Amino acid sequence: MKEKAQVSERFREFKAELTSRPSIVLGMGLRGFLRLLSLKNPWTIALVALIWLWTLGFYVLLSTGDYPCENLFGDDSSEDFKRCQPLVYYNDLGLGGVRLFLVTLAAISSSGLIANDMTDKSIHLYLSRPISRLDYLIARFIPVFLLLMCVTALPNLIVYVNQWGEAGLEFDWVKNHKWLLLDILILGSFYSASYSIIGLTFSTAINRESWAAGAFFLFVYGSAIIVEIFYLMIGDDRVLLLSIIHLLDIIGFFIFDTQPFFTAAFGFEGIDIADIEVFGVFILIIGSCGIFVNWMISQMEANK
Repeated sequence: MKEKAQVSERFREFKAELTSRPSIVLGMGLRGFLRLLSLKNPWTIALVALIWLWTLGFYVLLSTGDYPCENLFGDDSSEDFKRCQPLVYYNDLGLGGVRLFLVTLAAISSSGLIANDMTDKSIHLYLSRPISRLDYLIARFIPVFLLLMCVTALPNLIVYVNQWGEAGLEFDWVKNHKWLLLDILILGSFYSASYSIIGLTFSTAINRESWAAGAFFLFVYGSAIIVEIFYLMIGDDRVLLLSIIHLLDIIGFFIFDTQPFFTAAFGFEGIDIADIEVFGVFILIIGSCGIFVNWMISQMEANK
């Protein structure tokens, strides 16, 4: 009886008017987003606050150098590697980025969304409503995506507005950086969507929330370490595409139209990979995750 009461309570949290499928999906997604930011999830709130404090400290109060990009070795250098603040934001802590916090937040926020539904069988209640498996997956994707956009694109937009303010709020500055605002939003969407989909994949594959979160974290950083070792041994740039961390970094370089590079053991190594290879691998990874999640849920429906 207690388990049934818990399922009923969970289902009540996502109550939506039976008007249309889009309204049901959007209602479930927005309620899930608000639930992630409720006091019941203190670690989520703490990580969001920490990321925002990091952004305000390092990119607003202590910001230095040209914005958004500056040459790493000076204007007179033959190397054309550039340091772009919107890209550095996604680096590891040692380089001034929030990647560790971002991956941890993605792991915590996504790990229980589908895993808990599968464990307590409430997924059957959701799918018994006039929504499809795709609707359900979108409703579970929306909360994590919105949460991650709050710590990817939004902080970078705050830095953008701060830099505009330091320029005197002149519209000439905006004209000189006319694509920067769009680039920030696109890059944040890539990071948020990728970590959301991969997180939901582990939440589906491992029906225990804590294990799913740990597996997600180990996958992201473990694959990065293994790929870096093989890269130093083989020297083939395409090896880097097997790590979601490096794959997203390279996509970021393409979005900001700068020369991709990798911080190797003895300095900076330029990366020479065709954009069709990069985005082809990206679509393959994200598409495979989506197909796997859909297949797992279909198996649950078949075994109902």
